[in-house]
Amino acid sequence: MSVAQATPRKARPPSAIMRDLSAALIQQMFYWGMDAAHSGGNVFQKRGFRKSESTGLKGTSCYSLPWQGGEIFLHGACVGWFPSENEGGFLFIRPSGRCHIWKGEAIPVPGKWPRESLAPVNPADHVSAFAPFLSWLLDHEEMIRREMGEAYRAACHRKYRSLPKSRPWLAPADGEAWLRLFLQAPAQSPPAKRFSR
Repeated sequence: MSVAQATPRKARPPSAIMRDLSAALIQQMFYWGMDAAHSGGNVFQKRGFRKSESTGLKGTSCYSLPWQGGEIFLHGACVGWFPSENEGGFLFIRPSGRCHIWKGEAIPVPGKWPRESLAPVNPADHVSAFAPFLSWLLDHEEMIRREMGEAYRAACHRKYRSLPKSRPWLAPADGEAWLRLFLQAPAQSPPAKRFSR
């Protein structure tokens, strides 16, 4: 099935679209854990990320990188993009498996996500909040493919699939294609379970 054939004629409910994005990010966070622990060195530090100790979940690390007028933030419990000048960033919390608009004034502390600082994401209305994060994600995956070869991410995907409680999402190339479609027209995103390039 081609990308054009996979695109539905009418918009899906926002909750279904966001479930697909959340599944993609859970799998992606596993990949990023492998990138951080890579035998050739921490991929994120090689790309200029600043590593710091988490002030919320002790014994864990955070990574941050300036990106498109804000900051990419990565941690094992949450990831996101937060603008430099105002609130309204994008936050994905892995334990809950949910995406949020972050309304707090500072980058969230992992493990401390007050409800009053979280708002639901509507894919049609909040593109400016999640687009910088997803553009970084796709840029990172292009770099991984270019510098480490397609076999590396395919191996990450196989390892994720082998975990007893994992819920594998799309294979790497299909996943990237779905995310590109999501960025182009979030409200018209095709169902991931029926998607292929």
